[in-house]
This record gives sequence, C-alpha cells and structure tokens, in this order.
Amino acid sequence: MNKDQQRPLQAGSRPSVPGIPNPTCPILLEAGAVLEKARDLHRSIRKLRQSTQRCISCPENTECPTMRYFAQAVDGAIRDVRREWGLDQE
Repeated sequence: MNKDQQRPLQAGSRPSVPGIPNPTCPILLEAGAVLEKARDLHRSIRKLRQSTQRCISCPENTECPTMRYFAQAVDGAIRDVRREWGLDQE
C-alpha cells in the first residue's frame, strides 16, 4: 500500500472526522456525564437564584449567614476547578 492510499477500516471502526468525537475516546463517556451534571447544576443554581427573590423582604437580607456561606462555598469550588484545570494563568 502506498502512502496515497487510505488504510481500509477495520470492523467496528470509523474514520476520524474533525469536529466529531472519536467513539473510542477513553474520556468521551465521562466527559458527557460531567457536562450533563453541569447542566443540571446550572438549572439548580438558577432555580435557587430565583428563590432568593423571597429574601428581599427578610430582615436578615443584607447579613444572611446562609447566603453568605453558600456564596463562599460556590466561589471556593469555582476557584478549585479553575486551579485544577490551569485556568488561573490567564
């Protein structure tokens, strides 16, 4: 076989196509699961944010320990992920 000829596909394989994930990629399933969980988390946080509209009439609104704790926890989690993925060097 010369270099101009394409190799024949083996059973169960398909050619690599730019922009389409390789089905044999070892992280593909895990990455898909993580993205789905991220979408669920985003929906949950949006729902929580909408619920905080009820906090406007709360006497502890400006000094709410629950909201302060939650905000700090989310901020810390985002910082950890950014650090682990090397995104803080930007």
